[in-house]
Amino acid sequence: MQLHSGLVVFLCFGGFVHPQTPADLSRLLVTIFDGYNNRIRPIQNQTEPILLDISMYLFSINEVDEVDKKLVTTGYLEVRWTDGLLKWDPNLWNRTVYLTVPQDSIWKPDLVLKNGFTRFEEMGESFNYVFLANDGSVIWKPYEVFETRCSIDITYFPYDTQVCKITFIVWTYIVSEVDIASTSHGIEFYEYEENSVWSIITTDAVLKTLSSESEVSFTITLQRKPRYYIINIILPIVCLGFMGVLAFVVPADAGEKMSYSVTVFLSFAVFLTIISAQLPVNSETSSFLSLYLIFQMILGALVLVMSSVQLRLHHRKNNQNISRFFVGAVMAERCLRCRRKCHHSRKVQTCFVEKYVENEMLHESGIEWHDVTSAIDFFCFWIFLIVNTAATITLFLVISRP
Repeated sequence: MQLHSGLVVFLCFGGFVHPQTPADLSRLLVTIFDGYNNRIRPIQNQTEPILLDISMYLFSINEVDEVDKKLVTTGYLEVRWTDGLLKWDPNLWNRTVYLTVPQDSIWKPDLVLKNGFTRFEEMGESFNYVFLANDGSVIWKPYEVFETRCSIDITYFPYDTQVCKITFIVWTYIVSEVDIASTSHGIEFYEYEENSVWSIITTDAVLKTLSSESEVSFTITLQRKPRYYIINIILPIVCLGFMGVLAFVVPADAGEKMSYSVTVFLSFAVFLTIISAQLPVNSETSSFLSLYLIFQMILGALVLVMSSVQLRLHHRKNNQNISRFFVGAVMAERCLRCRRKCHHSRKVQTCFVEKYVENEMLHESGIEWHDVTSAIDFFCFWIFLIVNTAATITLFLVISRP
């Protein structure tokens, strides 16, 4: 305890602590800003460039607008450079090693957001302050809500991955005057808040020199979280697809066959409208989910056509002749049903089926139109079910492995 007290007394009276008064800081500011002009590049040799170091600190991904192709993020830049005209000896100013001054009181690079979505203006607000060290080092941290353009590829929606860039450029000065020479930290996360729809996979920073301009691009690779879309869009569409096949289970005598088919078809049209509202207007790429939905609508239209034909045939009079095609369809249906129900050996089953077909050929006159519609229901059910299942499996295999 005595050793600690002695150390405090030594620091206080031994000359290591030099209190700084407002008068000291005022004299320092007056001295270093005497003759300073913030419209002139702060370097002694005006033929040399001022080197900038720019890093980005990201708070959050606010929004990814697929329709407007816009990325909204919140964060700030950390811009470092050396002001050769603002230096002082801290030993002459009570060990004052740094100051904070308004950003408009010193020279600063005119950084602008190159791929901004709505506005084109200089970074930073007038109320921002900069950190100024005694060796001339300057740290400027302009805070912004960045709205940038981002090309959206929705081919694998909702398992898509988007690559968006946030590009900053020195607008007025050429490379020989101001050069973005480095990005020490690239993109860093500062109290980052996770987005509920998008997750960040990778980040990168790239420096470019285009003709006489210097720029830095911060790249963010985003991956969509598909759970919401699977539960609220994909699963209902898949269920509706299989419900449409059930139209061939509804008997023609029930009177609800057509209304059921129309209801399922209109449900697909509603879901297509919902998905189209969430996707960008793009003629170059289309999502596999949209193609799948159109395919389901085509199947729904075919179900309507087949149901209409069935009802037309079902209400024909029995004295009208039945074509050989429909007779063959009825016999094929009965043959397949026989194969499913028979549990004998293959040889006995084959003989039984052959004998059954011979009997049916001898009694063609016993086939009626309701038998024809029943055969159509049987074949259409299995054909549409197999096609629908294959299309659904193909969709998930394609979109889940981009």
